[in-house]
Amino acid sequence: MPVVAEQTADQAWSEIKGDTYEQRDLFMAGVVRLSRRLDFQIRTLREKRAAMNSDTKDWDFAMKDVDDSRTLLSGRINELKQAVTPETWTAARDNIGDAWTRAEVAIDKMHTTVTS
Repeated sequence: MPVVAEQTADQAWSEIKGDTYEQRDLFMAGVVRLSRRLDFQIRTLREKRAAMNSDTKDWDFAMKDVDDSRTLLSGRINELKQAVTPETWTAARDNIGDAWTRAEVAIDKMHTTVTS
């Protein structure tokens, strides 16, 4: 059986970011996948933090940005669920894109500055 490479977060977002109001169910399914991916990344970071014994101040500070980004994304997903016109839905979709980007930047920062 051929090995399938795992899709990157950027690829996953690129696949859904142009979805239209008519494709909102498909878009929401993609958002759920992205949300689960983010939750997995956060769980992995928390597991690493649980094993740390010292020098956690910088870690905790950077993790606060990750948590804030996750909260923002959750709020934007709720806004999307309430959008009932193509215009409000498109604005909500774009806001999810901004929140997703912020969350990925926060996760990347954790990996490149704190965990290395």
